[in-house]
Amino acid sequence: MDKVKHGINGGKNGDLLIKINIENNKKFKLQGCDILTNVYVSPWEAALGKTINIDSIDESFTLNIPAGIQSGEQIVIPDKGYKDGQGGRGNLIAEIRTVVPKQLTEEEKSLFKQLQEVSTFNPRSE
Repeated sequence: MDKVKHGINGGKNGDLLIKINIENNKKFKLQGCDILTNVYVSPWEAALGKTINIDSIDESFTLNIPAGIQSGEQIVIPDKGYKDGQGGRGNLIAEIRTVVPKQLTEEEKSLFKQLQEVSTFNPRSE
C-alpha cells in the first residue's frame, strides 16, 4: 500500500505544514500558553482588597484582589489560559494596574486630604 501522498497537478510529494499566528488584542496578550490581561483597580480597592468579576477567553469569573496589592503585581489563575493542543491549558495572568481618578468630587478631595494628614505611609521610604 502506498503511504506517500502524491502532489496534485505535478506538485511535489510531502506534508502540508500550516503556521498560525495569533494576534494579541487590547484585552489579552498570549505568552506561550499563558494569557496576560490587565486588571484595573482603584487605590482603595488595592488598599482594602475587593472581589471583582473578570473575563477569561471563554468565561467570566470572580477574582479576589488581596488587600495591599501593588500596581504591577500579578495574580496567576491556573488553567484559564490558552489550550495547548495536548489536553493541557496555560494560566491566566492578571496584572494589577492601580488607576487614580483624574477628577475628584469635593468630598473625595476632602477624604484624600484627611488620609494624607493621618497616614504615616511614605512610598518613597520603602
